[in-house]
Amino acid sequence: MLPSRLVLVPVTAGIVLTVPAAPASADPAFQAPIACGQRWTTSTHSGHADPDMLDMVSTDGVTRGKPVLASAPGTVTVSTFYSSAGNTVVIDHGGGWQTRYLHLDSRAVVVGQNVGQGAQVGVAGSTGSDTTGPHLHFEQKLNGAVVQARFNGSLVPRAWSYNQVFVTSANCGGTPGRYWVDTFAAAPGHSTPGGTRTGTLNQGTNYVYCRAWGPNVQVGAAYNHWWLKTDLDSGSPWQNQWVSAYYLARWGNDEAKDNTGRDIPDC
Repeated sequence: MLPSRLVLVPVTAGIVLTVPAAPASADPAFQAPIACGQRWTTSTHSGHADPDMLDMVSTDGVTRGKPVLASAPGTVTVSTFYSSAGNTVVIDHGGGWQTRYLHLDSRAVVVGQNVGQGAQVGVAGSTGSDTTGPHLHFEQKLNGAVVQARFNGSLVPRAWSYNQVFVTSANCGGTPGRYWVDTFAAAPGHSTPGGTRTGTLNQGTNYVYCRAWGPNVQVGAAYNHWWLKTDLDSGSPWQNQWVSAYYLARWGNDEAKDNTGRDIPDC
């Protein structure tokens, strides 16, 4: 924190009060800009204009297409494509605080939109000329200057190569009614649990709304009776469709939990 400055304020003849200047605005409880429970590694490099700019890649080896989430609540002030930075989103959090998300494969917000912490702003990618591979370039700024990023109350140590510093996201539940899960393969979508096939939920990190008990899906010794309501990546209709919890990557038979290990609520 910057030291307080003293301001002399005359009150009456011969009496002077010392008043501390207003402190820098506290950060708005930033969380990592990635889905709940995911583990990414962070790095900077000599090409960054400021060494506290972060490049982030997923430790599972698949970064492109991963959801990028708002690090804190705020208002979108930039959602555009730049030739160097590619698809870019900037969020104003008030109090002089701002976050920037660069090189997105696609953007999910528009200028003027109010977003909650954990709202999806796009997906990670490799757009723009200033990138050599899929990653998320992320910045926290205070009064226009890049500062050392802080997630979940802890500063992110500066590293000059990947796999030295790791971040596990606690950006959980920022969007009411959405629970983040990882799927190990593309999951067929259905109109009801076990009903008519309507589309596909892609492999990766996805959100679901709730769960319901239904027809068993079994392959070998693995099985699951739970079905998850979600929005599909393709198909018609694609909203509020159902996929089997069999496709969850982290859990076992007849389990339906999000990436933090919480039971997904019943519909």
